Amino acid sequence: MNILRSFQGKLLLFFLLIDVALVGFLIATVSSGAREALETASREHLRELARFASHDIDEQLQLRWALAQSLASNPFMTHGVINALGRGDPLAPLMRRLSLPGQQGRDADLWLLDARGNVIARNGPGPSVGSFADAPWWSKLRGGVPQAWVVSEEGLSRVFFAFPLLSPQDAEGVLVAGFDLSFVRGGAARQGLEVVLLDDDKPLAGTLPEQVIGELRSLDSKPGQRNTALIDGMFYLLVPVEGFAREHGFGWSLVLSVPAERISGPVEALRQRVSQVGAGAVVLVALLVAWRTRLLLRPLHQLRVSMRRIIDGGDLGERVQVQSRDELGAIAGTFNLMLERLAHRTAELERSRDHLSLLAQITSSSPNAIVMLGREGWTLVWNEAAERLFGWPRLEMLGVSFLERVVPGDARERFSALLARADEGNPVEAELSLLTWQSGTIPVQLTVSRILDAVGQVQGHVCIARDLREVKRLRESLVHSEKMAAVGTLVAGLSHELNNPLGIILGFAQGLLRRPSLDDASRKGLLTIESQTQRCARLVRTLLDFSRKSGPARERVDVASMLERVLELASGQARRGQVRLEIVELPNGLPGVEANVPEMESALLNLVGNALDATPPGGTVSVGARVTPARDGVELFVADTGSGIPPDVLQRIFDPFFTTKPVGQGTGLGLSITRSIIESHGGRIDVETAAGAGTTMRLWFPVAPVLPKEASV
Repeated sequence: MNILRSFQGKLLLFFLLIDVALVGFLIATVSSGAREALETASREHLRELARFASHDIDEQLQLRWALAQSLASNPFMTHGVINALGRGDPLAPLMRRLSLPGQQGRDADLWLLDARGNVIARNGPGPSVGSFADAPWWSKLRGGVPQAWVVSEEGLSRVFFAFPLLSPQDAEGVLVAGFDLSFVRGGAARQGLEVVLLDDDKPLAGTLPEQVIGELRSLDSKPGQRNTALIDGMFYLLVPVEGFAREHGFGWSLVLSVPAERISGPVEALRQRVSQVGAGAVVLVALLVAWRTRLLLRPLHQLRVSMRRIIDGGDLGERVQVQSRDELGAIAGTFNLMLERLAHRTAELERSRDHLSLLAQITSSSPNAIVMLGREGWTLVWNEAAERLFGWPRLEMLGVSFLERVVPGDARERFSALLARADEGNPVEAELSLLTWQSGTIPVQLTVSRILDAVGQVQGHVCIARDLREVKRLRESLVHSEKMAAVGTLVAGLSHELNNPLGIILGFAQGLLRRPSLDDASRKGLLTIESQTQRCARLVRTLLDFSRKSGPARERVDVASMLERVLELASGQARRGQVRLEIVELPNGLPGVEANVPEMESALLNLVGNALDATPPGGTVSVGARVTPARDGVELFVADTGSGIPPDVLQRIFDPFFTTKPVGQGTGLGLSITRSIIESHGGRIDVETAAGAGTTMRLWFPVAPVLPKEASV
């Protein structure tokens, strides 16, 4: 009785009572819960098997349907039926090799029918069928609609698919596939379960007693409804067959059954096992409590007092004063050692905190994107520059795979190779195109370095990305400048070379014009040669001006007269292309512009020629001019009714040597020279275009100053 009055006895009795109560409660709870859980798990297992079996049935049906449909839609099959002329000899070898995919697919029968429903070829020695013309589905199939149906004969159910063999207009024949449902048992049967396929109340595969079928009528196969039943010691589960069967009007259900003892037997074994373990636990706990309380209670108070001083004082220099040599003394010594190391670690943490704060500030303020990746490629650090460059916020990127989020699919293999090279020791650099949140891919200079742990193992990588968009733009600008310099040299050389033959042609033409014996037709032709040769010479001078950036002589030009001359020169091209060329009614009092007439006419003629090339026969090219609303200049325009300029072409139309015309039909210099001429006159050119709505080129020129003579008139 004295032991029961001590704290040790009370503690021992308390733990024994709790242990006994817990063991009893555990046995009752576990037994009940285990039965319920096992039944639930069994139901879920059966449902999973049923879903798997249903999916397998649907997959087999879909696979057979798809292959049969593919065979029926094969032009070779259609042409074969047409060429067979009702005889199966040409197609018999092919049909004998055909089978349906999936389980027991080689046991399926395939018939090839002509347009009257007669069998002209088949793949095996199945039931003999001469014609399907009297089948109830024949009329629907002749309408071009594939059919699926089930036939039960002498206790055997078979599924049939029929597909019309369509030529562009008519059904030239029919492909019929038939197979039994022996594949239904599948994986569920291998688990020792009985599997039956029902069509309403009629078994299609497998057998069920009539009493069981009557009981199953009360079940609902819909998800979430009561679809299990215990009948004569057997556990039944009813589930619908979804997918293909529902789509083609088959009201199929799948029934899985298992003996009920397979569910209840493990519960009884578990109850006995829990009882044995509980009894042993009671004895073990009693022994442990008696032993440990005896050792712990004596120095416990001293340990508590020492620890309280440490807690209240907050001084890590305080030590626990326990002199015993038992486990409690060892715990006290370990606790004192822990305090020493904790004080040391605290000092190190203070120093590390300052160092980490400095590193964080350096990383945060870096102008380059800094990303640290873990061993598995997860993002661990994402600085502010990375947010600005790629667009994704830091919290959204932490813990996300950098490879999947930022690296495009075609660059992932190269990025992985960079990580592997960095693992060898030295940092690696490469130019890559990486993904951003809103700007698509951008070029970056990527530097990858490895991160090692204390033992020298690779723990991750640091990636530093520098935006190369501005660098690439400057590089392209430099290349373009060098190209333009080369173009200028080429144009200057070609212009000098062209001047000599043009001078000879002009001289001969002018010499022939001086002969008094020329008839009118020859004189008119020579005048045309002289005019066009002079025009070519002016174009050569324009090229020289374009390359030298020289300013040609200018005069006041009447816009209306200039437009009429341009249209007269382009009228021949318009007639050849069957395009209407017109001048929009010009406003009265249209002011003149100060320009070099040959250059201006050449520029306008180039724009009109391009508009005529872009306009289909029957279209219209309109030319006109007006005073701008601010009355600060004159606007000329050339509009066509063509198909418009695509966006990728629009941004390059003024580049030298860029053309969309076939080789030999354009040099790509026309619009470049035109823009140079317009800008040299202090004007500008704008393009308005839309897909299918044509293109309008608008030219703005400042109004020519009024001469004193004109002002006095």
